[in-house]
Amino acid sequence: MNGNYDFIAYPFLNDKDKMVDHEILTDKLSSILGHIIAGGTPLEKETWWLMDKVLHLNGSLRGNIAISLDDLRDGQTIYHVLKERHKIAGFIYPVGSPLATQYHMARCEAKIVARNLYRIRQSGVIVPDILLDLSNLMANILFVMSLEANRL
Repeated sequence: MNGNYDFIAYPFLNDKDKMVDHEILTDKLSSILGHIIAGGTPLEKETWWLMDKVLHLNGSLRGNIAISLDDLRDGQTIYHVLKERHKIAGFIYPVGSPLATQYHMARCEAKIVARNLYRIRQSGVIVPDILLDLSNLMANILFVMSLEANRL
């Protein structure tokens, strides 16, 4: 029904470019993080931080960039604090506690977000490096969060 917003889930779904894919993928990642928070996590503060940055990443491609160098530095701090608790020596299977596996699933989604941003860039759209850096960093943070969930 033309013009009836009851039948429009998101106004850009019919777009031909990949920007809408970015927005849907970041929406999915933020929903997974929301699910993790709803289930309870000892990493609640870090998970909220990630969800906030994912939602800023969502609109930063089509709209104004809402990611800063301070965000990258804050993310690196989270990453390095958690990474220091774990001696990673090779491949890690994505198994363990239910919470750890949820973080692994979120990590996979973050990698899909990063891959999609690279594909958007390859299509000729300007994708600022800071968005790529954050999306890759998020995947790394989620990886060490999965290790920390298993440790706890």
